[in-house]
Amino acid sequence: MLTYLIARFSSLSRERRTHLVSLHQNASQILNSFSSVSKFSESNQRKGKSGETKTCTVSYLIDSLGMSSEVAIKVSKGVKIEGPDRSNSVLNLFRSYGFSDSQISKVVEKYPRVLLTKPEVTLSPKLRFFRSIGFSYPELPQLITYNSALLVLSLKKSIIPRYEALKSVLGDDAKATIAFKRWGWCHKDVNNLPSNIRVLREHGVPQSSVSQLVTHFARAVIIKPAKFVEHVKFAKEIGIQPTKVAFVHAIFVLAMTNKLTWESKLDIYERCGWSRDATLSAFSKFPHCMLLSEDKITSKMKFFVDEMGLSLEDIVNCPTILGYRLKQRIIPRFSVIKILKTNGLMKRDRSLRSIIILSEKKFLEKFVIRFQESVPELLDIYKSGS
Repeated sequence: MLTYLIARFSSLSRERRTHLVSLHQNASQILNSFSSVSKFSESNQRKGKSGETKTCTVSYLIDSLGMSSEVAIKVSKGVKIEGPDRSNSVLNLFRSYGFSDSQISKVVEKYPRVLLTKPEVTLSPKLRFFRSIGFSYPELPQLITYNSALLVLSLKKSIIPRYEALKSVLGDDAKATIAFKRWGWCHKDVNNLPSNIRVLREHGVPQSSVSQLVTHFARAVIIKPAKFVEHVKFAKEIGIQPTKVAFVHAIFVLAMTNKLTWESKLDIYERCGWSRDATLSAFSKFPHCMLLSEDKITSKMKFFVDEMGLSLEDIVNCPTILGYRLKQRIIPRFSVIKILKTNGLMKRDRSLRSIIILSEKKFLEKFVIRFQESVPELLDIYKSGS
């Protein structure tokens, strides 16, 4: 029967076929299904006659999704397709939600058995839910491609409760959807969220900071409540005000840093000349200084002191300069300042904020474009960093 239908479809005139295709917006998917069925059958015949090493599953993945042989063979170890009908339905469902074949391939590579699921029962409800909470057609494939585990989790028992937990903290669907993009893996410890948020509010952390922590630093807010309380107390003890955004940044850094790593970073800064009190002072202003690698810490500290002539106290007072890239930002800007001073175009010392922290647009306007007539090569010096 199937062979007859395919033959009948192929025998129609081009105009008639075009008319039939236009009757349904997903007709291309239907044609893909026919093609997959035909190729699947052909691969069965080839295998039976010539004993080719390609399995039916590998052939299907290559023909339907354009996978490379290497990837298809890898995926075939996790799934066995004995007939294309259900798998075609899965592919067509993904395509109807805007997934490209390359995106579907990535999902299948991570979760091969998705091709054997019942799409209307297990997949469609989840995709409809994500669309209902605000994921656009371009965003939805990105979410699933990056977080294929969402296809495994229960919609009612896992996905919706975790989304509602985010919404209860953030206050509205738009913010919760933004957070969910970062929380797509739906960590099992999300049940710790309410308790940890309650601790923040008890210490006077404003909603804006709570939202930032939940949205951008999800892993920090779902750790065990006892450990979370320790981090909150430590941040307060070293003088960070809960009303400051640095407070939640500090909690994130503390949550991401084990005791051994923390002590190691203290030792690195000590070797660079800071006392432990100085390091904690810098941490209170710029918590992310404790996430920098040893190489970045030592190279920047050396440049600030040896080349820029800064004191260790200068850096402690403005530790955010440690967060900027040395070769791409700090050295090029310092090169410009040196040229201006050499040419007598800068009569007074500039603050670190104006040299390093100033936005790119403002720096160019204030220190490069303004003096280009006097120093035509200034822009080239800035771009080369020499």
